[in-house]
Amino acid sequence: MAAIRVSELERSHRVDSDYYRPVYLAYDARIASLNPKLLSTLAQISDGNHIAIEDQFTDSGVRYLRGQDLADFFISDANSVFIPDEVYRSLTRSHMKPGDVLLSIVGTIGRVALVTNRYQALTGSCKIAIIRPHSVNPCFLAIYLSSTPGQEQIARRVRGAVQQGLILPDLKAIPVPSVDEQLAKKVEGLVKRSRQQQEKSESLYAQAQALLTAELGLDRLDLSEGRCSVRRASEVQGSGRADAEYYKRKYLNLLSCLEGMPHVILEEIATFSGGATPLGAEYLDEGIPFLRIQNVGENRLVMDDVAYIDDAIHAGLLKRSQLAPRDVLITITGRIGTAAVVPQDLKQANINQHIVRMRLKSKEINPYYLAAFLNSVGGRLQTEREAYGTTRDALPYYCLARVRIVKADVSLQNEIEQIVRKAGEASQGAKRLLAEARAEVERMIEAA
Repeated sequence: MAAIRVSELERSHRVDSDYYRPVYLAYDARIASLNPKLLSTLAQISDGNHIAIEDQFTDSGVRYLRGQDLADFFISDANSVFIPDEVYRSLTRSHMKPGDVLLSIVGTIGRVALVTNRYQALTGSCKIAIIRPHSVNPCFLAIYLSSTPGQEQIARRVRGAVQQGLILPDLKAIPVPSVDEQLAKKVEGLVKRSRQQQEKSESLYAQAQALLTAELGLDRLDLSEGRCSVRRASEVQGSGRADAEYYKRKYLNLLSCLEGMPHVILEEIATFSGGATPLGAEYLDEGIPFLRIQNVGENRLVMDDVAYIDDAIHAGLLKRSQLAPRDVLITITGRIGTAAVVPQDLKQANINQHIVRMRLKSKEINPYYLAAFLNSVGGRLQTEREAYGTTRDALPYYCLARVRIVKADVSLQNEIEQIVRKAGEASQGAKRLLAEARAEVERMIEAA
């Protein structure tokens, strides 16, 4: 408990007790001794656009960021969306540039990402603050905001009852400690090395996917759309699907290609189990990792925003959906068909109802190859075709079960595993470098 003077309440205009938690006051005292400056004096601050834009998403164009895309200090490409160039040009206030520091300010608050020169054009939603430094090293600022002291400063200023958020005036009032040039350069060097490792990781993931697509000839598929498709009544009856979308020419061309290759049906090689969200259960700060859709990226798990559940729920109510290394996960609602392998270092975890766990019962298919195939055009077109719904598409088990998987040479399957594992190692190396940079900043503040 902390006793606060009335004069302090008047200065801050906050009377909620959470604002005066001892941990916040302790960090305030340390930062105050480091000649801090308000963020508003060090950077230009705005937020993303405020228009309803979801119905304007396209398969290509200008990258559009949502809060969930700020997942790994840099911008995550795990589930990219785009908007047309003409829409982007109309959103001049929210254009993002290299060196900008992005911060999620609604929903999952406090995610930080540093914009690099990877993108020629970039914009995002009003749930993201755009911080453009002019009097502070961008790398240092991004690391400070993602460090424990920075996150506490952000958490302290969150407002709202139903939907919490961080308003720009409160963000502008965050104190940023002054730092000597030597430490700023050291942090910048660690961030740049981290980015190099992250780019290596992304390159390896893309290499694995390209290798599979080329070796199986999936890059030569005719995916053009025809005006109509004529099918026999017996075929419609046999599939149980009468919707015209199911018989698009691109789907039929893919299936014709797969029929000419050695393949297996997914239910022949794997068992399926779905998760659940326990009614009334609360997420914990630590415990058993509980994976949701945002945690399943293409060929990788994204563990930056992980919820946790109690061990009793994991061992009891959700016993059937417990995960083990080398299980393959696939999303079945929302972003349908994204697959990844549970890595060796994730010994215990569970999943919610939007993910299916596939446990291989045949050694002829490597789990890393299976995930890569499902993420390829060969897999994604099949899961896209099989999904259906009225208000929201979903992929039922019995539809997932009939997906065809090409039986590639064992050497190709093993090569894909090796590349994907190297990509994961590079990504872990990037995270270690960022952790080292945060530790440098935290040591400076703890020593104050």
